[in-house]
Amino acid sequence: MPNLRGQLTSLRAMVREDLPLLHRWLNDPEVMQWWDGRDHPATFDRVEARFRRSIEGSDRESERYMIEVEKDGDRRVIGMLQYTRVNPRAKNTQIDVLIGEPEFREAGFGGDALRAVLKHLFETIKVHRVWHTMRAGNERAQRAAEKIGFVKEGVLREHDQLEGQFVDVEVYGMLLDDWRRGQ
Repeated sequence: MPNLRGQLTSLRAMVREDLPLLHRWLNDPEVMQWWDGRDHPATFDRVEARFRRSIEGSDRESERYMIEVEKDGDRRVIGMLQYTRVNPRAKNTQIDVLIGEPEFREAGFGGDALRAVLKHLFETIKVHRVWHTMRAGNERAQRAAEKIGFVKEGVLREHDQLEGQFVDVEVYGMLLDDWRRGQ
């Protein structure tokens, strides 16, 4: 798994020392209202089990990167980006991004990290399509996806359950041609 660079961010493999940050983020109500739900707290053991294979480099389902920025001369981990293993026949993958540190949200860091991974996926791995899902109402994620060039493809009605309620999930996609036009 190669390290990747955006204009504002660097992306690197997940390591064991990232677990306390992931644990904190996955218990932040602002993150969890869009991720797993605020009624679904993550114990440290559960976080460790969830990311163990990524840390060991043996995850066959997902590639996970930690997003870093430089601030005041120090490197700081601010989030995580993951994509599923590429479907070899359809040449597609699903991608997700989480900015865990509140002061770095809505500042372009997630979009920059996403562009770096999209460049890797389209230009190096040679995928044809990348898709991104988000719960309906997540306006921050919707704006970021559209700004990067994702196209809203549809809504999966009551596709997920969040905090005891069935919720719609919006699907955004980007094709290789969309990526090329945006460059």
